[in-house]
This record gives sequence, structure tokens and C-alpha cells, in this order.
Amino acid sequence: MIQEMKIIAQIALAAIVALLMTACGGNDTTYQYKTQYLPVQLVGSEKWSILDINSGEVVAKDAFDNAPSPVVDGMFYVKNNEGSYDYYDVSAPTQPVAGHYGSVTSFSDDGVAVASRVGGSLCVINRKGEVVKELPKDVSQCSMFARGMAAFQNDNGSWGFINASGDTIVPANYNSVNLFLYDDYAVVIDAVQPSDSILNFSVINKSGKVMFTAASNEYQPVQPYFINGVLPVIKGDTIVCLNPDGKEVPNPIDDKQKVEKGGYADFSRTPSGDYIVFKDKKTGLVDKANNVLIPIEHDNLIDINGDRLIAVDGDTYHIVDRNGKAVGNAKFNDAHVSEDNPYAARGFIDTDLAAAAMMMMFDETNCCGATATTTLMDMNGMVGTDARMYVGNNTLMLPQGPYMIQYVFDREVASANADSTSAEFNYDARVKCVIMSLNVKHCPSSTEPAIVNKVESRLGTKGFVLARDGIFCSDYQTAMTLGYDKGIVNAIYYMRFNESVPQSKNKRN
Repeated sequence: MIQEMKIIAQIALAAIVALLMTACGGNDTTYQYKTQYLPVQLVGSEKWSILDINSGEVVAKDAFDNAPSPVVDGMFYVKNNEGSYDYYDVSAPTQPVAGHYGSVTSFSDDGVAVASRVGGSLCVINRKGEVVKELPKDVSQCSMFARGMAAFQNDNGSWGFINASGDTIVPANYNSVNLFLYDDYAVVIDAVQPSDSILNFSVINKSGKVMFTAASNEYQPVQPYFINGVLPVIKGDTIVCLNPDGKEVPNPIDDKQKVEKGGYADFSRTPSGDYIVFKDKKTGLVDKANNVLIPIEHDNLIDINGDRLIAVDGDTYHIVDRNGKAVGNAKFNDAHVSEDNPYAARGFIDTDLAAAAMMMMFDETNCCGATATTTLMDMNGMVGTDARMYVGNNTLMLPQGPYMIQYVFDREVASANADSTSAEFNYDARVKCVIMSLNVKHCPSSTEPAIVNKVESRLGTKGFVLARDGIFCSDYQTAMTLGYDKGIVNAIYYMRFNESVPQSKNKRN
């Protein structure tokens, strides 16, 4: 529980992970809410508990079979044994406040969340599970709230924003948007064609006013959100900061020079302004003046609340404060610190539209931009600069509307060097297949076979004919297979027919 990449021609934002630690705003994680509670799996237990990180006390021991979401404003959700989601209040963590939702987001500091029931529309709900507002039926998905705003997508694939009352503040006029995470400004992308190489991005405020627009050949955002009043961007081969008016301004957190002089193998800034540092395969914590707060003696440190961190030693975790002092006696083997469901999906889907959207992603020679000759070098805009992040992984992922696209290569994306502290990209790795996945768990169980049947019946229009065992082949020897399992529809496009494997079609219970 204790890890996304995008092609710049499709979303205009470069996900350059290694540069985040030197960026104007630091490398804060995407849903960095202050929290007092942490879902953990205690040593020796297969169940999940809730830990008070301020006191170190376990407030709900072995209460859940599945991992609770991060606890925000005292609220969290858990998947039940039926596969739907229930909301809980940490003040009474054994009794659901509201439940049996097919799709959910976390609550926010605004006291609201977004959820839908199977077959139903998306709704903004309050802490009692009461409907604040039902969203229009053409809203297909909606994000959790951040700074009083949530991003929504309509059936046309366009994005806009609503407020905590469920009212549309920014109409759905954008190709893609990013949230108002740490500031009152958001980065949005206007309508774009997949073949475009130079794209425009704009910055808007919470009323939807465009503050400025810039071209991606001049500026490439390092992270797609404002923090500390600036947006870090790449200009040429350097990083500069833009203010809300689009003017270049000094870095407001230009304090890494002293840390760099510490001789560390690596370091990353925490939201509170300290630095987690790495040396000799161990981790510690220093402040911006390079004063040691926690000696470099742990296997890892994970910042969770400014003055609380998870210290990792072997397979065991525990809570420490900013000075390395243990908080409580709880030992745990796992913790849930990241958001699984930043977006909730409507409880129904138009299967004709879903099938048509999938059909648009491929033809006889091409699937989602990849062909039989495509290598990692052709797709290097999808990876960051630190090859170590991709060692042991042969897949790159790209969200495309409600679909998740997985590019599967014939070998690892990157390989570790002999010293194990560095790695190199395998730029000649070839795309073996492309997997187009659609999660419809939040929809009626008839959804998966309906989509698959419609796509299979139309494959002839794309030049594919049934060859054997559910495998469809084209004259170019590319192949398509379709299947579903546990509420996930998968269409796999093989670059070579002789490498194709049929899929199973398993209905939900």
C-alpha cells in the first residue's frame, strides 16, 4: 500500500519525477491532508487497524478485513466483503455512517465527498451520508474535493469544476484539468489533438478566470499544481517558477544548497520544509540548514503529517516524531498513506459509448500510438529521469478518460547497474502489447459482457477476424483479445499474432 506517467502529446504535462525535489514547491504528495489517524496492519495481524499518530494509541484494533482509506477530517471509507464501500467516522469506527456505494472518494476538509450507488448518478454527500446535491446525469466521474473545488468530467470527455455545494463553477470546457491542491489556482489543458507536439496550458483561478496561457515548447510544468504561490516549470534545461500572472519569479523555497553540501546520495523535501536524506542505503532527516533531526540509520522514512513520520526498519514500521523519538509502541507491517479513489465514477455507463471509445483507440497497425516497431525511445516522454524507479517493471501506464492504458514491453523498462545504486533505461525495449482496461465494478454486472460483445461484433470494421479461441487477427498479423474479470474489462492488442493469448470471461457473483 505504501506508486503514473503521461505522454506530453496527450496531456501536455511532463511528469519529471527526479526534478521534483529541486522544484519551487517541493515534492509534496498529491493528497497531502493533515491527518491524526493512519490505517495500519499491526505486526502479526492480517486485519487492519486505525492508529492515532499523535498519541501512538490504536483506536480501532483489527476492525477491518480490507485497508481503510486515508482518514481525512475524521472520515474514511472501507471496501466491504460485498465489494461496495462504507463510510466511517473515526469517533465511532465500528459502525458505518453510510454505505453500499459502488464508487467513492475520500472526504475533504470541506466535510463533503463524492459517491455513487450502482446504477445511480454521482452525488455530493456530507458526513452523515446525506445527499447535498445529485450531479447531472451526464457527469461520468468527479474527483474528491480540494480547497472547496472538485473536477468533473462529462460524457463528451470535457472537464470542469464544481464547488462543495455541487454547483458548477467552471463549465466543462477543458480537455483535462488538475486540482486546486495547495493554492487557489489550477493548471488546465484546452482542447487538443493527440498528434499535437506543441500544446497550450492555462492557469485558472477558482472562479474560472484564465490567469495566463503558455505553450509547452516554452514551459513544461514539473508538477501540475501551484504550491507556495508558484508553478515550477522547465524552461530549456533549467527550472524556473511562474507566479499566477505567468511572470518568472524567484524560488520561494530556495534552501536546498546547504542540504546539497551534505554529500547525500539523494534527498527530497517534505511538505513541512525538512529534507529526507539518503546515504549508504540508509535514511535520515535534516532541516533546511542541514542540521540533523533524525540520524541516517533507518531503512526508510515516510513523512505523513509534518511532525510525524513512519520509520521503516526491515519489515517493521513505527511512528516517530520530527526528532526521531518513538510515538507509542505500535509496530506494524503495512500502512495506507495514499489515496486509492481520487475520482468517483457514475454508477452506470453507456455501453455503446464505452465500446465506441475503445474502438477509436486502435486500427490494424496502431494502438494508442504504438505500433509493432515502437520502442521505449519512441515513448521516452512517458518516463522521468530516474531510471531506478522503473527497475523490474516492464509496463508504462497512461490514463485516457475512464480507460487505463498499459504499454507492455518485451523486457524491463530499466535495468539496475552492477553497483545497484543506479540504473539505465532499456531504450530499445519493444512494445509487445497494449492493454486497454475499464473498471466497471461500480456498474451493474451486465456491463462487462455488453461492452465486450459490442466490441467483438464491430472488430470486422477494423480489419480483424476471428482466428481461434477468442483471438481476432488482422492482415498485418496484429491481434485483439477481449475479456473481463472481477468487474474489469480488458482489451489486449498484440503487435504480433503469434504472441497473443486468449482471455477468460468471468462474470461477477
